[in-house]
Amino acid sequence: MNDDDTSGAGPAHEPEPHIGLILALTIRGLAVGNYPDMVRAARAAESYGFDSVWLCDHFLTLSPDDYVRDAGITAGPESDGDAQQSRSSSVPLLECWTALSALSRDTTTVRLGTSVLCNSYRYPAVLAKMAATLDVISGGRLDLGMGAGWFQQEYEAYGIPFPPTGDRVTALGESLQVMRQVWTDPHPAFHGDFYRIDGAVCDPPPLQQPHPPLWVGGEGLRVHRIAARHANGINVRWWPAEKCAERRAFLDRECEAIGRDPATLRLSVTTLLAPTDSSAQRDELRTRFQSIPDTGLITGTPEACVERIRAYQDAGIDHFLFTIPDVADSNCLDVVGEQILPHIKPARHAQPA
Repeated sequence: MNDDDTSGAGPAHEPEPHIGLILALTIRGLAVGNYPDMVRAARAAESYGFDSVWLCDHFLTLSPDDYVRDAGITAGPESDGDAQQSRSSSVPLLECWTALSALSRDTTTVRLGTSVLCNSYRYPAVLAKMAATLDVISGGRLDLGMGAGWFQQEYEAYGIPFPPTGDRVTALGESLQVMRQVWTDPHPAFHGDFYRIDGAVCDPPPLQQPHPPLWVGGEGLRVHRIAARHANGINVRWWPAEKCAERRAFLDRECEAIGRDPATLRLSVTTLLAPTDSSAQRDELRTRFQSIPDTGLITGTPEACVERIRAYQDAGIDHFLFTIPDVADSNCLDVVGEQILPHIKPARHAQPA
């Protein structure tokens, strides 16, 4: 396969939207912290017709105020010092790769994704071998999402060097190429500024051919240009439909400039989905998840949520990753499965066993 060949890993567009469920983010209330609950939520999602479940890749977890400060997502109000001292800033979070491997045996049909692995935490040739093994074990259900990394506090806490932004982005681009070489070339070799391999054979290869879908998470133009050359899809977080449409047009132009069919590069969006008929609950959600911009919250009646999702579809988005508050401890997943998915994916809707 040519280094710029990103035509594999399934068709570019599906007959109906792809709906994924994120089971772990570094925001309090958006992470399932124990494995039995994770299995229960994943199996319920599978029964309702979700296409995939996804885990994030972090070791330290944060309170909402800490997330705002360190991620720089939004300014938000000043935090209350006494309240911060009265609770731990950490929330339980299972290690991504281990938990995803376990889920591959505790689920049947739902796809398994990483949103997203930090490129700095694993050498790409080794990660390619790990991913191929999980793809084989899961029966070809892996979606591998990668990011350049951003959480300096986590790097330093675990003794991992934290390179400048430009170097992290360049290394991500090289990693995507290394992994595809390992997966598809019988004699893989790559010589870049950050990574070099020579004969990193992957046997057995991934079950999906030519390789599992490669996703890139991030919002920057340079990251998206790299993805246009070396990935199958891009995921952005919290963007409104209008901004997604603008970026879709940009990506189409980038693909055309390098001779790639724009239809082979998918654009995915992550949003918080919380259907409720109560205006008081909607206000509480916006206060509770103040680290997420209003554009990243889909809330209101189930009918209103469906309309918001359709606005994204009209903007050219057919791949969604939803995070649902307290997904293992509330009826929110049931409401989504029973009152939203049937309108978005009528052919796939089913009742949980």
